[in-house]
Amino acid sequence: MTPSVVAWDAALLAPAVELYVDVFNAEPWNDRWTPTSAGRRLADLQSTPGFEGAALLDDTTLVAFVGGYRQRWWDDSDHFYVAELAVRRRAQRTGHGTRLLTSFLAGLDGVTTCYLLTATDGPAAAFYRTLGFTASRRQGLLTLRTAVE
Repeated sequence: MTPSVVAWDAALLAPAVELYVDVFNAEPWNDRWTPTSAGRRLADLQSTPGFEGAALLDDTTLVAFVGGYRQRWWDDSDHFYVAELAVRRRAQRTGHGTRLLTSFLAGLDGVTTCYLLTATDGPAAAFYRTLGFTASRRQGLLTLRTAVE
């Protein structure tokens, strides 16, 4: 059976947290997400104004999910920020991520530009480039580390 793309539903939050921790604590990211920290991150994303998301389900198993939000631009168009995309590790490099993301982005009516942040030299950047994403000529990412008490 081919997994199906479904619109995001709040009931997907718990399995998305589990998937997120498993994916991003492994290579190449090696993060240190806990169910609590990932749950807060994804719950915050889900409650962001303009949030839209989708999931790829194989029967009842969450294979992958994508989520982000619309932002109104000066010309009254919508831009879409792809905040998260996670594909179960055993399902990576099988076409599932491509299928989910292309289906999801194609359904974003009225969106003129999609963008995301990712490491420029890793497998994620290579994946997004195969889907037509390119480095912006006009904008770059600036960061500032601040002390946390």
